[in-house]
Amino acid sequence: MQGKPRSVVIGGGGGLGVAICRALAENGMQVVLADLDGARAQEIAEALRAEELDVLAEQCDAASSADVGALAGRLEAGGLVDAVVAMAGVVRNDLLVKVKDSDFDLTIATHLKGTLNALRAFLPAMRKRGYGRFVTMSSIAARGSMGGASYSAAKAGIEGLTRTAAIEMAKSGVTVNCVAPGLVNAGMFLTVPEDYQKTSLASVPMGRAAEPAEIADCVRFLASREASYVTGQTLNICGGLSIGPL
Repeated sequence: MQGKPRSVVIGGGGGLGVAICRALAENGMQVVLADLDGARAQEIAEALRAEELDVLAEQCDAASSADVGALAGRLEAGGLVDAVVAMAGVVRNDLLVKVKDSDFDLTIATHLKGTLNALRAFLPAMRKRGYGRFVTMSSIAARGSMGGASYSAAKAGIEGLTRTAAIEMAKSGVTVNCVAPGLVNAGMFLTVPEDYQKTSLASVPMGRAAEPAEIADCVRFLASREASYVTGQTLNICGGLSIGPL
């Protein structure tokens, strides 16, 4: 029986992923950060270890079932995996009638199939053990967004996949939940023009974007033993945007 619980964050090489890795590690977990950019993952892991946090790095292509399966095999050979956060993603925005097949296919492969790959790779051992926490990553954009056909479709699919996995795992001691952030002070939102940021924030009832740590705290709860009676849920972390205008 291993002492420290272990978690895996797949696709955690961005600002939000770093916050999630930090939150899980601060909660007493060993964290394995797996990202397509292995050098970036190693850089982040080293920085977090400098904060005396237990974080390791792996290279993994979330869109490849073979890659994710191999990752699961390596990690499970070295001990149990208590929690998985599947958050690999790309953004290829365009109006629906202009969406390129290649962009749509890449978005679905990374977000939706990437999540499926992780579920298929890690859930069997969790079911066998009788315990596990799995957290997927959606977005408020799953409701639909202007110019975001590929992204919205992928995120809506993840929410459906999450509910299905939760139903199938419900009696096994394994929970599967989803977080759906709204605007976050990280990643894509920081790259858009300032006037667009102001317009977007005006539609948020709380009047501001989330800090990455606020999203990470919710993931930390869902990945913990305390979330034992929560499964199949999508938690909108959006400052009220889901009940207000888009």
